[in-house]
Amino acid sequence: MGLYRINDNALKSIAPVSFEQEAVRERRELQQWLRHLIEIIAPGCMVLSEEFNDWEDSNRRIDLLCLDQDACLVVIELERTASGGHMDLQAIRYAAMVSNMTFDRAVRAHARYLSENNLDPTQAEQRILDFLNWPQPDEDEFANEVKIILGSADFSSEVTSSAIWLGKQGIDVRCVQLALHKYRDELIVNVSQIIPIPSAEEYQVKEREKISERKAARRNDRSETGFAFVNVGEHSGPDNHRSWGDCRKYGFISAGGKSIEQLDRLQIGKPVLAYLKGHGYVGVGTVITPPTAITDLIVESEGKSLDQLPIQHRDNPKTQAEMFIGIRWIRSLDRADAIKAAPYRSTACRVHDRDLVETVLSAMGTSIEDCSDQAQL
Repeated sequence: MGLYRINDNALKSIAPVSFEQEAVRERRELQQWLRHLIEIIAPGCMVLSEEFNDWEDSNRRIDLLCLDQDACLVVIELERTASGGHMDLQAIRYAAMVSNMTFDRAVRAHARYLSENNLDPTQAEQRILDFLNWPQPDEDEFANEVKIILGSADFSSEVTSSAIWLGKQGIDVRCVQLALHKYRDELIVNVSQIIPIPSAEEYQVKEREKISERKAARRNDRSETGFAFVNVGEHSGPDNHRSWGDCRKYGFISAGGKSIEQLDRLQIGKPVLAYLKGHGYVGVGTVITPPTAITDLIVESEGKSLDQLPIQHRDNPKTQAEMFIGIRWIRSLDRADAIKAAPYRSTACRVHDRDLVETVLSAMGTSIEDCSDQAQL
């Protein structure tokens, strides 16, 4: 749509210009303008990161990565061209790449962003919590959805068709036109959301909710499986101080720092699936103790407390500061035999996906019923 000014009781057109004509580049000008006033293109959002590229084996960058007040990630992709190029495909790729982002990873990304903009990076977590109005981090509620906003001078029919189709599949995609005009020596940006049409947005939100409900209804009963998930926490980095071999041999799992409180989600007498990052599911067992210090966890088979046994990194200060939960393993595997299946993003949480539980247990040679029976022993 055109932009007009009123002069001498008449409408006078303000000439449209292209970003190329005015030498406006995505990162230097357009991106920075929007970063400082993000509500123009993404109302109700905060900027987590600019030029986000925190992943391995790829040098791709998200123009602006944001967070909305429902704790959903928002990928913003910008183009100066009159067609939008292939921005829809890029944004879908980026959305998939950040879909498994954890709260801690978001905090690290925001800390870098604050540091790059001469702000205090130590305030990253609190800024996110304040924005979400959360008293503390909640991994189960964080980044359960990734939304997409495409901003461009104009959009080709291919891009708009893709956005409309994705919306029908329950994915929140918005196309925002950034039309540049020039009046005398002043540049004016006319911002208008063209997909979804604002007047139809509430209807489309309800349609997405219906789609989600239908998808949920088609799944097997996932309301409650009785199982919990726990990430063993071992990794290959220089700061690693955990060993799956020790967990398997002596019957325990542990967590430190801010993840300690998540251990409270593991209930005594309930079955738990153990996941080893980079490998897969390595065990299923029964929780037999509440969270306790290393000096107070008695290993039944040894008749000693865990701190008296030759576990790796026993004297590491990080190990000493952790909390431990006793596990009676029903099945446990070597890392080389781990079951490949999708993990949860939390350190510990309840498992609602019955298909996942059945798949993992079947590969381990057991079943939900067998594990439930043994958990009662």
